Amino acid sequence: MKIQYLIMPAKEHELLKKHCNHGNLCDYNLKKLIAELASASIIPRDQLPDDVVCLNASIQFREVLSGRHYAFSIVEPHEADISQHKMSALAPLSIALLGYHKGALVDWQMPGGVMTFEILDVVQDA
Repeated sequence: MKIQYLIMPAKEHELLKKHCNHGNLCDYNLKKLIAELASASIIPRDQLPDDVVCLNASIQFREVLSGRHYAFSIVEPHEADISQHKMSALAPLSIALLGYHKGALVDWQMPGGVMTFEILDVVQDA
């Protein structure tokens, strides 16, 4: 498993760290996330590059094998509303993509096996 280096504000780092202790991640995802969080660069939100996936960012990505495209905003769990394309930061795809940047390829264990996602665009919501 290749360790990717994440960039994220402290709020997202703490949210994911707590989820490691209390979430129901499979072994593959849990080991990957713990390794990534251990090597993550924690920076102030105002220094976060515009192309990094974080809370309140709208993202477009695709599943590489199928080519299927997706778009949603990542929000706090209590703000999630899939009908408005607002996905909880603790949803599996959000957990997989937080801290990565536009152009990154991200592997994540899904119910159908390990899938690779490519981040196509990131827009920081105002």
